[in-house]
This record gives sequence, structure tokens and C-alpha cells, in this order.
Amino acid sequence: MQITQHPQEPLGASGFTPIPTRIRDVPPLIVEPEAAADPNLRDQVMTQLHELATNMARTHRAAAEAYLSQGAYPEALSHLEACVTFAPEESEYHNQLGYVRYIQGDDRGAVESFEHVLSRTGDNPDSLFNLGMVLFGQGDHMRAEDCFRRAIECGRPDAELWNNRGVCLHQMGCAEEGRACFQRALELDANNEDAVANLQAVGTAV
Repeated sequence: MQITQHPQEPLGASGFTPIPTRIRDVPPLIVEPEAAADPNLRDQVMTQLHELATNMARTHRAAAEAYLSQGAYPEALSHLEACVTFAPEESEYHNQLGYVRYIQGDDRGAVESFEHVLSRTGDNPDSLFNLGMVLFGQGDHMRAEDCFRRAIECGRPDAELWNNRGVCLHQMGCAEEGRACFQRALELDANNEDAVANLQAVGTAV
């Protein structure tokens, strides 16, 4: 195969027809004034773009779940980051991204993901629980306790939430309040091993 030389477009030193490499060398994009001013056309284009972004996010979510099922967290991470790029309004994507960031040792990124959800939706119980776990791991027991308390106030009857809150309170020196939380956890789930062990550790018979 040979490259045919066009007389009006001389070949460069490499043998290829030169192409524009600067913005000013590229012919301007022409948009008909009537099309640009048509609100119906604009709305149609925006709707199509939104649908495309939604579908892209779902595709990346499916890929992320496939990798997560195999424990391939680094590979899942890039797909979850794409999810929140294409569908930033979906709290579920941010929650899952935060979880994988946490698993990967990125506490700061995990906190950012969970706080993003809370800034948009208010008291989201899943984000509050997840954020509380990360903060507790960082030794920030006061903020972690606040997260668990707010999650409980969302109306979620969860023994694990009550137990975790109790642990935070105990670490903060509030032994009685912590003990009450462990007891409440056992009222919700009498077989909660963590709450049983924690009550025994604070000297209360179960």
C-alpha cells in the first residue's frame, strides 16, 4: 500500500500529510443559529446525554460488582469511580465507592465519599454507619459515636449500631451510657456476641 500524495497538500518530512496541531489551525465548528436557539432540541439533547450517562454508570457498576465478587478491589475501584462520575446523584454508588476505598486503605477517600452522600441527602443511615466505622478506626470516638447515634435516630433498629455506639461511649469514658447501649443491642438481638462480650467486659452479668 502506498500513500498517495495530493498536490494541494504536500507531504511532511515523515511522508504523511500534515495535520493541524493547534486549535487556531482547526476550522471552527459551525452550528446553525436556528438549531442552537431551539429549546426543544436542547432539551432533547440533554435528555439523551442523561440517559447515556445513566447507562454508562450502570455498566461500570456491573463491572465493579463482577470484580468485587472475585475480591479484585483495585479493578473494582476504577469502575466505581467511573460510576460516580457518570451518576454523581446516586448515593448507592458513593457508598460502595467509599467502602472499597476503605478496604484499599484510603480512609481519607472513604470519608470523602460518605460525607458527600450526607451533604446531599442528610442523614443517610448507611453512610452514617460506614463513616462511623472509618472514624472509629481512626480513633475519633466522639465523631464516630455521633454517626452511630444519628443512624439510630433515622429509625433503624440495628443491634450492631447500638453496640458500636456503646463501644464509642465506653472509649470516651461514659461507662453507664455505654452499658445501656449494649443492653439495648441485646434487646434487639439476644444472640449478638459482641454486645454479650462487651457487657461482660464492663462487669455486668447477662
